[in-house]
Amino acid sequence: MKGRARISLLLSLLFCGIFILATTRTFSAATGQQNEGISPLRGQTEEQAAAKSTGCISCHGQTDEPTMHPTKTVHIGCTDCHGGNSSVSVATGADPASGEYKSAKEKAHIQPHDAIFKNRSAVPEIIYAKWLKEPAEYVKFVNPGDLRVAPETCGAAGCHATETRAVSNSMMTHTGMLWGAALYNNGGYPAKDTRFGESYDRDGKPRSLKTIPAPTPEETRTRGVLPQLEPLLRWETSQPGNVLRVFERGGEKKGEIGNPKKNEAPGKPDDKLSDRGFGTELRTDPVFLGLQKTRLVDPVMSLPGTNDHPGDYRASGCSACHVIYANDRDPAHSADYAQFGNLGRSASIDPTIPKTESAHPIKHVFTRSIPSSQCMVCHIHPGTNMLTTYFGLTWWDNEIDGDKMYPKEQHNPSEEERYEVSLRNPEAAAARGLWRDQKFLAEAGSPEFNKQLKTTQFADFHGHGWVFRGVYKHDRKGNWLDKEDRIIPFDDPERFGKAVHLADIHLEKGMQCTDCHFNQDNHGNGKIYGEPRAAVEIDCVDCHGTINQKATLTTSGPAAPDPALPTWPRGHRLDALRTPWGLRRFENLNGKIIQRSMTDPAKEWEIVQTADTITPGSVHFNPKSLRAKLMGKNGSVLPNVPQDETHLAHGNASMTCYSCHTSWTPTCFGCHLQMTANARRPMLHNEGLVTRNYTSYNFQVLRDDIYMLGVDGTVTGHRFAPARSSCAILVSSQNANREWLYYTQQTISSPGFSGQSFSTFVPHTVRAKETKQCSDCHVSRQNDNNAWMAQVLLQGTNFMNFMGRYVYVATGKKGFEAIAVAEHDEPEAIYGSDLHRIAYPDDYRKFLKHERELDTAYEHDGNILDIQARGEYAYAAMGKNGLRVFDIANVDNKGFSERLTSAPVSPLGQRFYVPTKNAQSVASPTTLGVDPLRKQLPENEEQPIHLIYGFLYVADAEEGLVVIGDPNLKAKMPGVGTLLDGNPNNNFLKRALAFNPNGALTGARKITIAGTYAYIVTDKNLVVVDLDNPLAPKITATIGAPFLNDPRAVAVQFRYAFVVDRDGLKTLDVTELAQPRPVESSKLSLDDARNIYVARTYAYVSAGKHGIAIVDVENPELPKLDQIYNAEGKLSDVNDVKIGMVAASAFAFVADGKNGLRVLQILSPWDDPAHFSGFSPRPTPKLIATAHTRGPALAISKGIDRDRAVDESGNQLAVFGRRGARPLNRSEIRALYLHTGTNEPYSVTDSGPDLASRNSVATWLHRLFRWHPSGK
Repeated sequence: MKGRARISLLLSLLFCGIFILATTRTFSAATGQQNEGISPLRGQTEEQAAAKSTGCISCHGQTDEPTMHPTKTVHIGCTDCHGGNSSVSVATGADPASGEYKSAKEKAHIQPHDAIFKNRSAVPEIIYAKWLKEPAEYVKFVNPGDLRVAPETCGAAGCHATETRAVSNSMMTHTGMLWGAALYNNGGYPAKDTRFGESYDRDGKPRSLKTIPAPTPEETRTRGVLPQLEPLLRWETSQPGNVLRVFERGGEKKGEIGNPKKNEAPGKPDDKLSDRGFGTELRTDPVFLGLQKTRLVDPVMSLPGTNDHPGDYRASGCSACHVIYANDRDPAHSADYAQFGNLGRSASIDPTIPKTESAHPIKHVFTRSIPSSQCMVCHIHPGTNMLTTYFGLTWWDNEIDGDKMYPKEQHNPSEEERYEVSLRNPEAAAARGLWRDQKFLAEAGSPEFNKQLKTTQFADFHGHGWVFRGVYKHDRKGNWLDKEDRIIPFDDPERFGKAVHLADIHLEKGMQCTDCHFNQDNHGNGKIYGEPRAAVEIDCVDCHGTINQKATLTTSGPAAPDPALPTWPRGHRLDALRTPWGLRRFENLNGKIIQRSMTDPAKEWEIVQTADTITPGSVHFNPKSLRAKLMGKNGSVLPNVPQDETHLAHGNASMTCYSCHTSWTPTCFGCHLQMTANARRPMLHNEGLVTRNYTSYNFQVLRDDIYMLGVDGTVTGHRFAPARSSCAILVSSQNANREWLYYTQQTISSPGFSGQSFSTFVPHTVRAKETKQCSDCHVSRQNDNNAWMAQVLLQGTNFMNFMGRYVYVATGKKGFEAIAVAEHDEPEAIYGSDLHRIAYPDDYRKFLKHERELDTAYEHDGNILDIQARGEYAYAAMGKNGLRVFDIANVDNKGFSERLTSAPVSPLGQRFYVPTKNAQSVASPTTLGVDPLRKQLPENEEQPIHLIYGFLYVADAEEGLVVIGDPNLKAKMPGVGTLLDGNPNNNFLKRALAFNPNGALTGARKITIAGTYAYIVTDKNLVVVDLDNPLAPKITATIGAPFLNDPRAVAVQFRYAFVVDRDGLKTLDVTELAQPRPVESSKLSLDDARNIYVARTYAYVSAGKHGIAIVDVENPELPKLDQIYNAEGKLSDVNDVKIGMVAASAFAFVADGKNGLRVLQILSPWDDPAHFSGFSPRPTPKLIATAHTRGPALAISKGIDRDRAVDESGNQLAVFGRRGARPLNRSEIRALYLHTGTNEPYSVTDSGPDLASRNSVATWLHRLFRWHPSGK
């Protein structure tokens, strides 16, 4: 046996050696990287090291840690890492200003090529690609941890070779996830797995990255490992993914700037971007250019931080993390480093380092005790990222407490000032605000500054020049709550002290990022990943365990390593990890799992085990936890813990932990990317070339009151997970003549879904009490969460909509008008609003003197009864003239004398009208830009786009339903695809069919699309038409008298439809969309009700001569009149209302037949600061602006549904990040409120175990007794 044991041991050792060699080879090497010939330093003696530091010490004296390694495990001299000439020295006491000293310094130091680096002890601000042009020797001298030289310093043989190889391919370096998402989500590149990433060789040249050995297709699909990344393509070679009208083929040779062509028609410029094909001149993709020049997540590991703001101070490469800079004075974020301030200043004992100059590390020392403030420097984009939310923060929205952020007198920045500010902050509004000033920004967030704020508190860091605000606990009405859920009066001077700041509970325990993300998560494993979470090896259950067992303390996330042997467990052992002080980071002490801090040797905490929360008698037992975790799919709590999760409603295999364990989620609805020519800026990457176009980055609506669910990606297991709006892009472009070629246009993604993108994510907002309850995802027993459920399921709530600068108003026989309602500059404040007052005080005063009159409008003639703008076209119902599609692409282009046209050419070249007998209403199936004809690649794992989105729909009083579009589905452009295909040669619309069986739709007035159904209001009935096949519609239900009396309009929200008729407001249960059921208890008497718009929990009824009736429909079956608002009689003929948001405020745009367009501010932090941040606070309407239209204002075009990613039938509308991620489909949606099999609705309560309808009290108590340790 001894011999066999010896042989087994030898074989094991041999296998381990082979395995180590193999895994070392598996670490992908960046192409072109040379590591050979590097001398080992670990055997160097102390005397040898000292000899390499003699000259350095003569000037610098004794520094904090001469070797940078506080462990004292290695003897290295200054020039071993930095290079330079250590033999040059100065006499003791030499004057630093003397010629001798300066001469010695120049000889000893490696000199830069660019003068910007000369005679500086800190890295300059905002250098980006200039750093790449410096020779490697200089880069090494300044920062031996830079990735260009790290293989020969940190990665020297016997040191950290594995880590430096891994980091060179990690997402921390290449950030391919951002470039890939931006290109795919906005149509720039067809592959969802990113193809592009950032990396540079020793000479600073862009290079490819490869995974060696290359992953198998299955490893790419299921683990997210990518074979290769290439440098970002030159924008000059790209082709537009969204062919807006200016990108269409055609056009003539361009004239010189300032010297127009003689034959150009006055008032009708040739605005095409090239006289040749795609990919020539400026007929390229703006996304590729924007990624090169606009600061998004930039700079990353290959480059130093911009070193210009608190939150931007860091070095590059290994030093970016392991050398700490002072960025944040909050101890929760910076641990013990908070004492050193937020200005990136040195506290070194080295006398040569200036102590009042920013951009220096705190000390000359490496550390593994890395505070989260260091991580925040890079993990800051977007401002709704997981690290800001971990801190309980999100982007400031440019409005809340804005009176402290904008100057009292309006500041109109010069072009030079815009240029200077844009180098530090990509957001255009910064040039107008006080936060453009670096000194102001450094103190915004200090305790002194925050004392003057009324509605929020700002953070102490400002990476990218941005401002971050705190998020606090409030209910859905917006009331601030304390930790016991008691309402805090808004005038309470101790409100912020009593309020619950919604930072993650792990942060409150004292955990920094490095306490959860260990060596591999931070360095990578050498493989290339395209999704952030695909590269993470930790999962919640690794520390907290499951209901079946306590934590094994072994990583099991997507990137957890495979076992060396089939019988070995997957992942890394957490109990083998050590703190910098040599203590075990994880330890099981007397049945409790204890974790110790990586930044504080005195701090440790117990990790609560999931199994304990469902075990009666445990100090951590929680009945709600037991109920949630043992809830069966049949609605009953299981009597014991099953070994098989398939019967559980909330099993780990189908849901992420943070689907429930999330207190709040950030959302960023809308991001305006505004490109301007004549704005020379350098590229931030690669060669750093200077070109004349620049794109600013302007977030639009930021909220913390929303929760949404989606299905996670393939790599992360297709489990339910929180979702958010992310990178919902709107694009604009101004040419060299300062003409806006297009303005706030949507993009369409590569697979055809809307570019108003969403993504599943990990919110990092875990809390104990403030977590999700049952009614956050299921129908409430009180029936008070219909609007909330619409939001959760991503069906939209009509509240966050983007109306834009121009509001389109149908004015009957006078045609329609495009009325400018907002500032053109950022922030795009609505004229007359409170944001207008604080950001544009001079313009606001002028507006008041002009009696709040909106005086910029463009019109087009015709008899227009209804209008819907989408993209560059407006669809109009024109009565006897049928349907016409107007060209509104040039509405903001000053070069065009006729900005709204029926066609840019004669009817021979374009015919965008379809005759019908009496068109009353037109419906686009969505306000989003969706193209069902785009080719989808199977490897992208996308859902198909439903055919209903390929057509337009008209309610005609004589013909019923008219379907617009080419009915030949085998045609090159079926449906209305011609409106989106970018081909000007096929601009002809066809009529597919008219549908009016037995006159059932005669008298049609209004049409609303809900899922795959059309809800058509006639003069007698509400008729439901199934459009699952748009070319074969069929009626599924008709609701008329006695329930409905002369119906006028209908709106649908989740499980209910709201109808206004001669009697007032009535509700239908549309749980089954095909078969609405009248709700008799819902009748609310209203006089002269003409139209209805439902936004979250309020219905805005166009009440004619009475103004607007605002109805509380929180419980749709019991609507209550909240208020009637008529602006003191100024609303006297209201026909339509639409709602949109700008910054923190919501606005109603009202079509008043007698008074034109009226603009109301209905929600604002200035009108109701105590409640505005809730999901649906009570409206506080006030009239702020008016445009007197040429004819009676009949209808207003609805804005873009920014919070809608899926329709009521479960069909996806908006693109999702993460391959395989998507919104919930129809069956998944219905499972949240309908019993499987019976399809009967069920509801839930949040008050603990549901004894009444699920299990008897006796059974429940018996179960608890049997589980209790004393039970038998």
